[in-house]
Amino acid sequence: MIDRIFAIFILLVGGVFFLESNKFSEKSGVQTFAPSFFPRVIIILMVILAISLLIKSFVSKQGESSLFTKLKLYVSEHYRVIAIFSLFFVFTILIPLIGFLFSSMIFMFFSTVILRPIKMKFMATNVILAVTLPFVVQWVFQNILNIYLP
Repeated sequence: MIDRIFAIFILLVGGVFFLESNKFSEKSGVQTFAPSFFPRVIIILMVILAISLLIKSFVSKQGESSLFTKLKLYVSEHYRVIAIFSLFFVFTILIPLIGFLFSSMIFMFFSTVILRPIKMKFMATNVILAVTLPFVVQWVFQNILNIYLP
C-alpha cells in the first residue's frame, strides 16, 4: 500500500515538474538541445520508475497489515531519504532568500551529517566540504560557463 501511495505521489510530482519545464526558454541558435531537455529526461525516467513501482505493488502479494504499521516501518527504514527530501525542499526555499552560496553550504553540511555516521572526525570533513564545494561550483559557473547563480 505504501508503494502505491509513493508511486502516485511521484507521478503527481513528475507531472507538475513536466508542466513547469514548459516555462524554460526556447533553444537558441547555437544550442544543440533546449534547456528543458535534460530535466525532461530525468522526469520521464522518474515517471517510468514510478509506474514500474505502481505495477509491482499490484502484482506482489504481501501480508495484510494496517496502513499505519506499514507507514511506521517505512519511515523507520527510510528516514534518511525523507530527511534529504525535506532538506532539499528547505534548500529550494532558501535560495531566493539568502542566495545560492549560503543555502548550498547549509544544504551540504546537513546532508553530509544525515548521510554519514555522526563522529567528530567526520565533522571537520563535513564543514570543509560544505564550505569549499559551493565556492567551487559558483566559480565554475561564473568564470567558465558565464552563468551567474542567484
